[in-house]
Amino acid sequence: MRENTLADLDLREHFVPASKIGSKASYNYALEGLRGLAALWVAYAHVFGFKYELDPAYHPTFPFQDYFHAAHGGILIFFVLSGYVIGLTNQAPFSRANALRYLLRRFIRLYPIYLLSIILAVLASPHDTWKTVLGNLFFLQGSIAALLSGNGVLWTLHYEVIYYLAFLAIWYFRPKTIPLVWSTFIVACLGWFIPSFPQLLSGYAAGWLFWLFGLWLAWNRQAVGDPSKVPLFTYLLLFIATDRLATVEFLLDSLGFARSNASEINLTDMAYFPICALLFTAVANCPLPGWRVLKVLAMGVPLAHSSYLLAIGQLFEDVTLRIAAAHTVLAVALIRWRIQSKTIAVFAFIGSISYGIYVLHMPMMHLVSNYFPWSGSPGSFTLRLLAWGTLTIGLASFLELTIQPILKGWFQQSLLDRRI
Repeated sequence: MRENTLADLDLREHFVPASKIGSKASYNYALEGLRGLAALWVAYAHVFGFKYELDPAYHPTFPFQDYFHAAHGGILIFFVLSGYVIGLTNQAPFSRANALRYLLRRFIRLYPIYLLSIILAVLASPHDTWKTVLGNLFFLQGSIAALLSGNGVLWTLHYEVIYYLAFLAIWYFRPKTIPLVWSTFIVACLGWFIPSFPQLLSGYAAGWLFWLFGLWLAWNRQAVGDPSKVPLFTYLLLFIATDRLATVEFLLDSLGFARSNASEINLTDMAYFPICALLFTAVANCPLPGWRVLKVLAMGVPLAHSSYLLAIGQLFEDVTLRIAAAHTVLAVALIRWRIQSKTIAVFAFIGSISYGIYVLHMPMMHLVSNYFPWSGSPGSFTLRLLAWGTLTIGLASFLELTIQPILKGWFQQSLLDRRI
């Protein structure tokens, strides 16, 4: 079947579901695999990147954390996936009843496991004030409350809740696509170039661009037949290289626009957008107009950055930069190696429990650090790693695959079906 054209996906139209999209999308194991890989990237980065967190008396000297993960980029993939899923599951016209159903379903999906993750975080690291704990209970991380010392990754849930609420405005007002995207991008820029501008608001806008991309894709997707063969390993290697190089931040800093107080998500994350869009649409089997431009940017930017660092003699000063350059070269070398995009579905099981893994892996790491009996050697670190992985995946599986369906079924029967 033919690929999407600019005429098919007119960006001048309103940000609404396309009228031709009416059938329910089939379950995409490849996208679930991408979600699982993103969760593994984040968890892996915290185990190997936070020294002496898992084993207080030993940490591997080999820089494992620099080779295999793109943790920050994984957060942006979560944002795209979140917007995409919301778009797939909310294509009916806006109404008060539909909006209430949407909010209640989001609550029951997020909050029970989220609450348990906070309880475990407090048990693992009971040093936070009541203000911090209460602020995290109400998703106020970053704006009012500090992060929990036992579960610092929960800051992204604050962003997700903001986006869930902002979606109601998109759903109701049906803005035009181009003005919405440009205004969001301008707000993202203001926080970087105007120091007095609220940094958190700018951060919301930067992450919102990724969330909106997922939503737009879900609302304008077209079937393209069977999954195609793509240079999947090239895309994954470029994604890791982009995470390591931080090209936009490097460029802005070099031009004198350093911003030490920027929010966790900010303008510099736009470096990820070409490869993020390319990887996501390849796995979702939804080719985009202009995908060749995305491919040139995804390869050209890290190549140019690595070449510049080599020319000025900085490439070999940092192991992270060397590894990023190696990933980039290997990605280009593998560009003709095309495989089925559904290959990434090997991570689909992890994807099905990825939310549980994400919110539980840090308190589990602290609990293992506090209570595991052996410490101080490669063997103890390995045993702690196995204990952490078993506990995290086991509890996430139980909550996501057993408890969550029970809660969802009860919630549907006792509340949604009766009162709305």
